[in-house]
Amino acid sequence: MPELTVLYDGACGLCRAGVARVRSLDSRGRIELADLHQAEVAARFPQVDRQEALRAMQAVDSAGRIYSGVDAWARIGRALPGWGLISWLLLVPGFHWVAQHVYAWVARNRYRWNKQLCANGSCSLHAGH
Repeated sequence: MPELTVLYDGACGLCRAGVARVRSLDSRGRIELADLHQAEVAARFPQVDRQEALRAMQAVDSAGRIYSGVDAWARIGRALPGWGLISWLLLVPGFHWVAQHVYAWVARNRYRWNKQLCANGSCSLHAGH
């Protein structure tokens, strides 16, 4: 059983690229990656607000605690070999505040940067946010 399950927006090219990077770094198999657009994800994680998870990546630990956005990335960093310092930095007061705002800005604009990946209209859901 993984230590952490990361719920991501599989319709987002930037999100998929981040997931691919995490997958390549997770040599110990500590992280499960789950696309929010798969029906079984909602059934497995009823405590996760899907709309919130589409706005900011969510991570659920083995105790059922939910982490969002930068806090989710900090948890991912803790699970990846060699990423402990980055994880710690993301949680340092001051740096955490800045990281939260940067993450929120990137999350709001992620579909604008991937228009070629959105030819089927899947990004229109988020483009106006």
